[in-house]
Amino acid sequence: MNSSSDRKQPLEGIRICDFFWLIAGPACSRIFADWGAEVIKIESSSRMDEIRQTGSWPPDDVRSEDSHNGVFNDCNTSKKAVQVDINTPEGIEIIKRLVAESDIVTNNFTGERMDRWGLGYEDLKKINPGIIMLTMPVMGTTGPQRNFGAIGNNVIALGGINYAMGFPDTPPTGMGPLYSDFAAPYFAASAILAALHHRNQTGEGQFIDLAQFQATASLLGPALLDYSANGTIPTRPGNTHPDVAPHGVYPARPEPHNSDRWISLAIDTDDQWKDLISLMGEPVALRDPLYDTLHGRLRNRDHIDTEIAKWTSQYETHALAEVLQAAGIPAGAVQDLHDLIATDTEFAAAHFEAMPDRAGHVEYTTHRQPVRLNERTAHMNRAPTFGEHNYDIYTTLLGYSDAEYAELVSRGVVQ
Repeated sequence: MNSSSDRKQPLEGIRICDFFWLIAGPACSRIFADWGAEVIKIESSSRMDEIRQTGSWPPDDVRSEDSHNGVFNDCNTSKKAVQVDINTPEGIEIIKRLVAESDIVTNNFTGERMDRWGLGYEDLKKINPGIIMLTMPVMGTTGPQRNFGAIGNNVIALGGINYAMGFPDTPPTGMGPLYSDFAAPYFAASAILAALHHRNQTGEGQFIDLAQFQATASLLGPALLDYSANGTIPTRPGNTHPDVAPHGVYPARPEPHNSDRWISLAIDTDDQWKDLISLMGEPVALRDPLYDTLHGRLRNRDHIDTEIAKWTSQYETHALAEVLQAAGIPAGAVQDLHDLIATDTEFAAAHFEAMPDRAGHVEYTTHRQPVRLNERTAHMNRAPTFGEHNYDIYTTLLGYSDAEYAELVSRGVVQ
């Protein structure tokens, strides 16, 4: 895999004063850091990013003070980290110095938090008229719910995603991954890039207000349109599709590393149905001419699904997916993490990177950015330890002398 470490990165020269924490925010600023921007993560002992302390940890026998948990490492590659106690006047002054030297300020606090520190957009543009500020609270910065807080599971529920997921006559199932935490960051990144383009054209900064709730609700798509047009609140569909049958996930043969194996397939045309029946050996239970039409299959989908499940359960999921694809039938293995990392070696080589901690004792498997520019992927560095870049940022970028820096440390402003 070619990396971009030996040439200028697309976002080099951009600096972000980054108050993001948890997942949704850091996943956004990570995009900029991986593509070359200098992202300076702001924390303090009283406001440490909580994701440093939760999630998957390396084994105790190799873990050290330099080891992060896996989630923090994955959301904060390529960044710098400094400590500033912004609950002090000196801390506020430090942030204002940093803003004067930055292009972008980011945060995902509740709506009025930055304003209460005197670090709202109206305050910051007096210091730097070209500053771009993105704030990404759960409910945005306006309206009666602007100070509501939530984490990913709450946002998915608020955005209507959970209600639409699950099987008929069952409670909402929700999602395993915190989908909103990995959807909102891309809306945020596109807005920031648009604001950078505008500023480069006009010199004018921008205030970007992105509600994670709205970013999540925007994913509802056809269900939202159906309600708008017809007043229909959809039932939970399971794995079915209103216009395709069969359409589902079916059991496959157990395998040594995992007995819980599945395959997905969908029949979009009558010809595909004939090909599927042929592969299945023309089972008697599915020979009724009624099933040769979409209308008939939709009306009898439960029976059809039962018969398909009997057939698929005899085969290994990847092998069966290859057979179905060769026959022109949309199908794929329901992959687990073993498949993604150990079995699908081409994908693993393109998408994952082993990232060591500072001590070099632990390697984390970390996602690369899922795009390549001129066949090159973003060059990543490991996530920073707590306050790792204090001295460099304070004395080089912000211009504090060694004595001034030592005084800030002794007074707990840098902590």
